[in-house]
Amino acid sequence: MTNSVIKRVAPRWASSTGGRWSVSSGFGAWKLIEDYGVFVPFLLAMVAGTLLVPNFTSSSNITNVLINGSIIAVIGFGMTFVIALRGLDLSVGSAQGLCACVTAIFISTAGLGFGVLAGIIAGAFIGLVNGALIAYLRVPAFVATLGTMGIVRGAALLATDGGTVDGVNRALGRVTSARLVGLPVPFLIAIVLLGLAYLVFHYTAFGRHVCAVGGGPEAARDSGINVQRVTLMTFTLSGFTAGMGGVLLTSQLGLVNGSLGSGVELQVIAVVVLGGTSLTGGTGNVVGTLAAALLLAMISSALNLLNIPSYYQYLAVGVLLIFALSLDSIRRVFLRHMIVGG
Repeated sequence: MTNSVIKRVAPRWASSTGGRWSVSSGFGAWKLIEDYGVFVPFLLAMVAGTLLVPNFTSSSNITNVLINGSIIAVIGFGMTFVIALRGLDLSVGSAQGLCACVTAIFISTAGLGFGVLAGIIAGAFIGLVNGALIAYLRVPAFVATLGTMGIVRGAALLATDGGTVDGVNRALGRVTSARLVGLPVPFLIAIVLLGLAYLVFHYTAFGRHVCAVGGGPEAARDSGINVQRVTLMTFTLSGFTAGMGGVLLTSQLGLVNGSLGSGVELQVIAVVVLGGTSLTGGTGNVVGTLAAALLLAMISSALNLLNIPSYYQYLAVGVLLIFALSLDSIRRVFLRHMIVGG
């Protein structure tokens, strides 16, 4: 349920119950949970890691957490728009892997600038295809992106012939190792994209239209919003950010293969929902997405420092995803109780 719907319904409900509820108390409390709830587990994980995990606060580990969290957050910004639209993009992990391969291949054949541009364009094209399938062919988002996930993964394996692409430009590699004002460049890129995403979400017609379509496509269409165009643009944006994530991953690893990005879609969905964006659509929280991505990176880093096998990290991601979905359900129950429960 969108914020605008709450504001319309809340005063009528308050008058019918003797004014026991107020927008400033009930709605404000719900917004507080939605916007800042992710910082509770974030701070708990930070304190626990500092006290219990050796070298957790070392400079190298903090840098790794910021880089890994930033790459997930960049993809998560696009997914935030998709989920606010009440959709899902299951292809972002495969898209990141293919874009990383495209970037590496074109860098080795055509130079750094063209390689980076090719990787980002490849991601945007995948998103454009997803958007066209969903908006114009009426294929459900889950089905469309599940299909493209397999196709794109196969394309990545074909592009690399099942092997590894080496010889990535050293200048690109320095993007993840370089620092500005003491912070790694990928984190600064994520901050810049966060600012842009926040402005688009809250201060542009496109952002308002995304939330309107997520709140109710039919009502949005009746109000004059071009739902198909908004859907196409939203999934193209998701592909674009997946492409940027692929470029950053190429910079971080240097060596790429067609298996990169496997399972990333679940991580991205987890951080977006945990960050405060409801699967019911109509609202989004890009600030929470970044915080949740850093939380996931902290958990992964702590498990690595404790020498816990990698398969337990998949378990941790699954638990985090269930936790995020549970929080989303709790938010919805709380909101429903405010409006109709008394």
